[in-house]
Amino acid sequence: MRLLVLICLVFLSEMASAQLEAAYSSYPFNPLAINPAYAGSRDVTSLTFINRRRSVFYRNTYSSQYFAFDAPAGEKFAVGFQAFRDPYSVASVGFYGTGAYRHRISENEMLSIGAQVGITQVVPPNNFIGNNVYPVSAGLGVQYKTPRYYAGLSAQNLVGSNNYYDNLRPVFLTGGYLFDVSEEVKLKLATLVRGQTLESRFKANADVNATVWIKQVGIGLWYQSTLKTLGGRSGILGTAEVQLGDRFRVGASYDFNSTQTGSFGFNTTESTIWQFFLRYEFDNGTGKVGQMRYF
Repeated sequence: MRLLVLICLVFLSEMASAQLEAAYSSYPFNPLAINPAYAGSRDVTSLTFINRRRSVFYRNTYSSQYFAFDAPAGEKFAVGFQAFRDPYSVASVGFYGTGAYRHRISENEMLSIGAQVGITQVVPPNNFIGNNVYPVSAGLGVQYKTPRYYAGLSAQNLVGSNNYYDNLRPVFLTGGYLFDVSEEVKLKLATLVRGQTLESRFKANADVNATVWIKQVGIGLWYQSTLKTLGGRSGILGTAEVQLGDRFRVGASYDFNSTQTGSFGFNTTESTIWQFFLRYEFDNGTGKVGQMRYF
């Protein structure tokens, strides 16, 4: 009986890890997913909705939803909240709260330190080993940001339920720079390095991306290899974003090579994945809601 329970825990651990992996992969549109220090860094209240779908043409297809909220709370603090829903995974629902301390070095420089605590509902398939379980996790992050460039370091699942997060305790190093090609054309280059220890070995991989902004329209290309950390393959992600007025931004992405197989044979992302996102921002006394933001 103990052996059966252990096997089930390993199974659920991998499946929960796979779902969190999908949540991390939403970071092109939701940086808060990998670094809690990002909370409030846009100096406005932001609401972000993301829908991941296997197909845009079929109604009854794989889909999952993500919601993120973050906002400054005065001059020195920020708060955030995230939730995801995936009815096709054993990790069906998750909620994460974020708090950040912000130190303004100068008018254009901000250093932030953030913490995140969350809980995930893990539903055993066919109630195989009993009732639902709710593993808790926590993460930390730091970010330095200016209007021209940024750098961040974060670690997820530092504190949490060991049975569910042993395979998923990643560290993320991020950075990006904005170039002025002309008055109306901007080029944003960014990278993400992910490292973690698996089976007593440290593995690291990197993503790189370039996004060209022409006025209010951004077209990006991402090379992603960080999923190789869990045994998957590298892939290419294409993105498109449009800023609609002062408050709305919409976008979509397509993973050209998104069939990734993890170390236990489960997909860490789903084949032919589209992501659609909508962001709504409103001013909370900063007067910055109408400013174009590239990070």
